[in-house]
Amino acid sequence: MTKRGAAAELALGLGIAALGAFLLYETGEIRVAPVYAKVGPRVIPYLVGGITAALGLLFAWQSWRAMQAASPAPARDAEEHRTDWLPIGAIAIGLIQQILLFEPLGFMPTAAILFFCVAYGFGSRRYLRDAGIAIAIAVIAYVGFVHVLGLNLPAGGLFGGGT
Repeated sequence: MTKRGAAAELALGLGIAALGAFLLYETGEIRVAPVYAKVGPRVIPYLVGGITAALGLLFAWQSWRAMQAASPAPARDAEEHRTDWLPIGAIAIGLIQQILLFEPLGFMPTAAILFFCVAYGFGSRRYLRDAGIAIAIAVIAYVGFVHVLGLNLPAGGLFGGGT
């Protein structure tokens, strides 16, 4: 890795750590009713913020170590730095469809499509297996959000026509 690449990764890691710190700060601003005994609306955001900050710092530390060991950048072919847009496009399509179709289709179908697109974007080409896992994760997430956490997610027209 070049020093320039390691420096960019260091900046990215610090940015992710700053995002985690921001999440932690904003979580502290959530008003909590005295009804909650132990587990309230702050638990998961604190967990997400803490993990985000920790992973950002870990990534920054690894990048800093790589920057110390990096050699000067040799001349490279432009083909080596070409961006592969297919994974980015697949994940973007999954996100966009979830935004556009969340209300009419509901959480489970759009989440399953998103999970499938992410698997495809990460290089999996076992479509039937990925579709089955995506559906299972979407159903488990829906049941967890609706029945365990008590959140109100739209099931969509395919699964009852509403929330």
